[in-house]
Amino acid sequence: MGISLIEADATHRLIRLYIRYKFTIVKYCRTIVILLTFLFMRFCSFVTLIVKLTSVMDYINIENEVDFRSYLKKFREKGFHVIALDIEAECNCHAYGEKLCLVQVFDGVNSVIIDPFGISNEALKLLFEDPNILKIMYDAGSDLSLMKNSADIEIKSIFDLRPATELLNYEKKDLHSVIAFELGIVLEKKRKYQRYNWTQRPIDGDAIYYAINDVTHLFALKDIILAKLFAKKLFELFILKNLQVQSKDYTRAPEDKYRKISGYSRLQDDKKAVFRKVFDIREKYAKRYNIPAHNVIQKSDLINIVKKPKFINEMKFTKRFGPDLVKGIQHDLKTAVRTA
Repeated sequence: MGISLIEADATHRLIRLYIRYKFTIVKYCRTIVILLTFLFMRFCSFVTLIVKLTSVMDYINIENEVDFRSYLKKFREKGFHVIALDIEAECNCHAYGEKLCLVQVFDGVNSVIIDPFGISNEALKLLFEDPNILKIMYDAGSDLSLMKNSADIEIKSIFDLRPATELLNYEKKDLHSVIAFELGIVLEKKRKYQRYNWTQRPIDGDAIYYAINDVTHLFALKDIILAKLFAKKLFELFILKNLQVQSKDYTRAPEDKYRKISGYSRLQDDKKAVFRKVFDIREKYAKRYNIPAHNVIQKSDLINIVKKPKFINEMKFTKRFGPDLVKGIQHDLKTAVRTA
């Protein structure tokens, strides 16, 4: 049975309309799919959040290598491959040097507190350096640097959410502000724990609560942020920035510790040589007595000694140093300035 001219004309008109508006149709369909995906991921995020809120203080505490290896074994047996990860460390605030003090993990089910003091670095590498465990982190750069330079551990397979805050133009980009904005959860201000002594044992219960909170929200936050990145077609750029974070060499050059001191780069070469000797003397005493280096000699005093050697006699030392120790430090400084 043939098609009439009227039917053919109608079909032709429909085809022309489809061709004319097909990109608009595809665009709206894609928008609807993205919106539904976003809503679904929001729902999943809040389910995760509810689970977290009911068990935030119900955590696994690991203090030795046997328990640590046992946890990793069970983690793999369950088929898990993603964790939220954060660390707390000592960074020349209460003792000498940098030191890993606490590891916080959330595996989607359990919150885990790991005390690294009873676990070897080689064992810790089983977690940090396992490329088959995706580690959701926030602003991982400083943690990568600390782990590499203090423990020779390289954190692999990182999923750092921090670059997304730049791409999505968040007004406030610190973790607690982002959590408050996206999840509506106001966490205790980090300022209270910025100078907390994580080397002390036992760790205060409120400090543990704070540390756990920094990881238990990352799964939910990840889902929301990923949905926004997909919607704005920024996911590929986000992945690129993550690869850049991962591939960077965080090994510090010997000269880096000197360059960190304000005023060093402006010194003449001969004065830089003096500065390095003075700096190393400060490090020697700080390490010997396990105290922060700035408690031996203030950063500003390092430059003053180089520019004005007589300043050594005017320096004020901590009251914890006895007269003999002060004289010893002054003698070493005068020798360094004189022989440089």
